[in-house]
Amino acid sequence: MNAGDKTVFNIFAGERSEKADRMHQLFLELGVDFASGVPCGVLRHIIKNFDDDSKVLHVPANRESEAIGLAAGAYFGGKTPVVYMQNSGLFSASNDVASLVVPYKIPILFVVSFRGCEGEDAVQHLTTGRATEALLQSFGVPFVVFGEQNLETLIRSMFETMRTAELPTFLLLKRGWHR
Repeated sequence: MNAGDKTVFNIFAGERSEKADRMHQLFLELGVDFASGVPCGVLRHIIKNFDDDSKVLHVPANRESEAIGLAAGAYFGGKTPVVYMQNSGLFSASNDVASLVVPYKIPILFVVSFRGCEGEDAVQHLTTGRATEALLQSFGVPFVVFGEQNLETLIRSMFETMRTAELPTFLLLKRGWHR
């Protein structure tokens, strides 16, 4: 076995998520054909779907800024990108959002794990958890915290808003969102 053998090194193997599978189908229906981001266990089902789908060019990134740069380039190359990351990574990449994606009107859907939100107790995530919504508000970008909404209606609405406003749009997913 070697490092290129996905069955050995795929940490996202295993259980499926019906919600993540449906979300992926919606992404495809809405034209998504590029994805990049930094892995997070909360997003593992979404990442696995991107990784397994030959219709989506999936380029995992080392840092959130890199994922944003790749997605911006993909957009200007005619692709419809999705970027995934933790909210802590969103803080790391806030300059890329504020100085590239927002002013140049690059409509990217960001799928962000909402770590440290109400109900979580991982101390390393609490500060960014409390500040995530305020950060997005300061950018003046649309965002939604996923809860009990109808997934199909929500995703379609977010894409419509993203394309009409020509702004990045952020979907915040809490731990356990996929159940």
